[in-house]
Amino acid sequence: MQLNESSHALNSTNNPYADSEATLLGDIHRVRRYFHFVINTVKDIPYLDRRAVDLAITEIRQTYDDDGNVLNNIHAYLTTFCLRNTVIDANAHKQQHHDWTQERERLATQNKIYTTQVSELEKTVSAKKQLAEACELGVKNTFKKKEESMKLVDKLIAEAVAANSTGAALMKRNEAQRMKQMIEKEVNDAQNRLHTIQKELSDVRAPIRELETKVAEADEQIRNLDSLLSIDLADAHRKLNVKYGRGLLLYGPPGTGEQFLLNFYFIESTKSPLKSSF
Repeated sequence: MQLNESSHALNSTNNPYADSEATLLGDIHRVRRYFHFVINTVKDIPYLDRRAVDLAITEIRQTYDDDGNVLNNIHAYLTTFCLRNTVIDANAHKQQHHDWTQERERLATQNKIYTTQVSELEKTVSAKKQLAEACELGVKNTFKKKEESMKLVDKLIAEAVAANSTGAALMKRNEAQRMKQMIEKEVNDAQNRLHTIQKELSDVRAPIRELETKVAEADEQIRNLDSLLSIDLADAHRKLNVKYGRGLLLYGPPGTGEQFLLNFYFIESTKSPLKSSF
């Protein structure tokens, strides 16, 4: 559906085909489609002729500077949707609706499983957090104990220095060394326990984040499917007065009303968002 004025090329000569082979091929194809429409076999041919489309794009490029990649986008759209017969009937859409419903149910069931797994993992996280907090407290207490023990070690060393007997001094030094090693081992053990628990906590949290991401992605897919399932495509096509299973391509220079028309249709008709691409 063109929203701007009719082509100047068609008005510039009595024979529009003299300037545009694409126009000739397009009109021939249009006659073919009308013939097949009359004999009820229109489903057997595509909407557009591939050579006519390619020639039309080539002809337009001769007078249009496609710095915005507009022609490439239009060409890609026509190639995707109009150069092959993709008309779907009501039964096909009914099957599609059924498939969407099943996919939504699958995603919802999957999300319930993921949510249950997250709940179980969160219980494990809670237990690990309590254990980690206890280990952190244990490390703090061990450091306090180390400070007190080091004071005792310093006292023993001082006594060893002041001792008159070499044997007594050696015994004091050995006791101080043994006490120092014991407290350092206790501190290291407490820190290692804390690091182990923290790693276990991190390992449990990782799959939770992964599952939450999957749940969020599935929720988005469910919302999209809900949007599709809420649309009566046959009714929408009747309102637009286009063949069932097809859409409309609005084209024209900026400011000729493509987006305005879609916005108006969105407000007044289907209440479903539409988009202008070019």
